[in-house]
Amino acid sequence: MASGLAYAFYLFFHSVVVILYVYTCYVNYVLTTLPKTHLIHAFAGRWKFLTEWCLIFQTFYFFWCCVTDLVLTSGSRSPIAKKFVAFRDWFLAAVAFPIGTLVVSMFWAIWAVDRELVFPKELDEFFPPWLNHVLHTTVLPILLIEMFLVQHKLPSRKAGVMGTLFVGLSYLLWVLYLGYAMDIWVYPVLKVLSGFYFGLFLTVSAFFLLGLYIVGEKISEFCWRGYPDSDYEFTKID
Repeated sequence: MASGLAYAFYLFFHSVVVILYVYTCYVNYVLTTLPKTHLIHAFAGRWKFLTEWCLIFQTFYFFWCCVTDLVLTSGSRSPIAKKFVAFRDWFLAAVAFPIGTLVVSMFWAIWAVDRELVFPKELDEFFPPWLNHVLHTTVLPILLIEMFLVQHKLPSRKAGVMGTLFVGLSYLLWVLYLGYAMDIWVYPVLKVLSGFYFGLFLTVSAFFLLGLYIVGEKISEFCWRGYPDSDYEFTKID
């Protein structure tokens, strides 16, 4: 079981990350103004983009980590404290890691092909480089550091995968609603897919997300192989 000093260190790390993400939210949502022609000014604003969902997920996750650290540092070993830990570990495995990794990998993969498809050069005037990297790069290293520093008890694969697929399906339905009901196509390729190709897209997307979940699972297991599970911290969600 981790010591009080370890929990204090976790709290410091998590607090630094929360401050980073809160400041990023402030700059991104309050100080950054994009050209009037940008899709962001259409219905639903920034919430059409998975990057924005990811930013909120990461901010929430590390805030929850801070709350959990405070509970554990206080010496509480109540059933409620165990639930805090279990939810923290489930959210990392099911939401924060797979969605964060999806955003980073897809953004830079598309950038490598044609950056105009994902982050047109004209946006450089409005987005400072550090903001782009916090949104699309450092998400993954921060999560990897988290998985290396803090031992997490993974939820059952069923509970984790269901959470991942629920978030993925929710976003897909949101994007399709915007496209078919509002004629706002966040990803224009979806507009031309139909029948077999649309079904193929859904299948490939689901398996890709599932793959990211398993990657996170394996990384966590690799980081903590040989270490015994604690009887307290690692209550899991089934």
